Amino acid sequence: MTGQIAAHGDGDLALLHERVARARRSIVAIRAGALSTTGWVALGNGVVAASRRGLGYPTEVALVFEDGRSLPGRVIAADVSRDVALVAPGEPTGVPALAVRAPAEPRLGDRVAVLSCLPGQSLRLAVARVCQVQRKIDGLLPAFELDLAAPLGAPVLDVDGRVLGLVAAPSFAAGELPGHSVVLPAGLLQPLLAPLDRSLLELRDRAPVYRCPACEEPFDIEEDRCLGCGRLLPHAFAPSPARAGVERVIRQALSALGIAANRARVGPRAWRIAQRPFPSAEMATQVDIEIDEAGCLLILRAPVVGLPAAHHEPFYRFLLTMNDQTTGEFRVSVAGDEVSVSCVASLEGFSDHDAALLIDGLVQIADEYRRTLADTFEAAPRFESAAR
Repeated sequence: MTGQIAAHGDGDLALLHERVARARRSIVAIRAGALSTTGWVALGNGVVAASRRGLGYPTEVALVFEDGRSLPGRVIAADVSRDVALVAPGEPTGVPALAVRAPAEPRLGDRVAVLSCLPGQSLRLAVARVCQVQRKIDGLLPAFELDLAAPLGAPVLDVDGRVLGLVAAPSFAAGELPGHSVVLPAGLLQPLLAPLDRSLLELRDRAPVYRCPACEEPFDIEEDRCLGCGRLLPHAFAPSPARAGVERVIRQALSALGIAANRARVGPRAWRIAQRPFPSAEMATQVDIEIDEAGCLLILRAPVVGLPAAHHEPFYRFLLTMNDQTTGEFRVSVAGDEVSVSCVASLEGFSDHDAALLIDGLVQIADEYRRTLADTFEAAPRFESAAR
């Protein structure tokens, strides 16, 4: 994180800038595998509050502070329904917790500030207004909205720099309008934070329990559906309504191959699996599965071997021959120092059975080509060592 504040917004920005500047030390950039998001120090022991969806389902994360320090962190608690994850740093941070406004309930039209950052980027200050306040449920405000698209996990501060809430995607909130953000009020965070206000040594071995938003039963993060009520479980990557049909095809195709799609998902439109061509095979083939932005094409790719150290001319000639003899949509290609087998198929009229057959066919042909090229040219195999 760099030491500057990049700001945008309207009117009276100087006042807001001055009053929230003291909060900047407590804003944390979080890296969780391929994901990165914002969080903020919520307790004096250094525990960081963030969005569960923004983090995904990691155990270990990296915390980057305003002064550039990077510390290991561990997710110790989570609430899937409220979309909150709480992270304990590996050691004391020396960073103060942000003050929370009590009562932390905004009024329609209130001006607020949103502070956010990502690893390696500048701290960002944005100015917004409260544009929607929901009716209280059991005396508590469930959520409110801002007229600004803000990053998940970012704290929302009043003009005095006190926390009003956390930008989140709670399951009970109605879908926000384009360009708006849903904020979980700070009052709903307190029951989650209170049990964690203790020594970091006492929190070291804690692990989050993820509960289904519908029935509150604990669930396995690597499963696609809740075993209690059958509901599709939320994932780090929010589903796209425009691609809902083709995502269902991929999910069911992977299920037919004995793979949980949630376990294999690595991006908003991407999955990665490691599959054996037959049960007793020693090696598993890695397959990258992707659908295009429009949800019209299925792209599959499997690494086969690296380029051999010698005999490049006959090796390339052999690859051309293999391409000529390959049937169907599968093609051999070279990218950098790696040979792979890939295919692109139209998803129009495609069923989950068709997708499963295509993936299995790619695994079979990749394994065959890997053994042939390794035996003929001593090309080093490229594969995942552990099949799912």
